[in-house]
Order: sequence, then C-alpha cells, then structure tokens
Amino acid sequence: MNTMPLIIIAGIVCIIALVTTIYIAFRPNDRNYQKNTKSRWILLTWIYIITFVPALIFTVVYFVIR
Repeated sequence: MNTMPLIIIAGIVCIIALVTTIYIAFRPNDRNYQKNTKSRWILLTWIYIITFVPALIFTVVYFVIR
C-alpha cells in the first residue's frame, strides 16, 4: 500500500492548521478580543484535534503497515 498520499494530505492539513492558528493569534486589535478568547480557544482546540489526531494515526499506521 502506497501511503505517501496520506502523508502528504496530513502535512497539508497541518500546514492549514498552522496558518489558521497564526491568523487567529495575530488579531488582538479586535475590540472584543478578551470576550472572544474563549471561542478562539475552542476553535484552536478543534483545529488541533482535527489536524494532529489524524496525522498521528496516519503516522502510526504508516510505520505499522510498512
């Protein structure tokens, strides 16, 4: 089984999460920054769960199947 496409997809998702994190983190000029902090933490948590859990699973599967 060729797992290179899965690794590439996981890498792309990780890059998207990184860019999104940086975008969210560098918006402190927002008037409601403190008010929106909780929603931003929730959003960032979901981004990391959606990104890094599959990446970790793909990595483990890659090394187990290989």
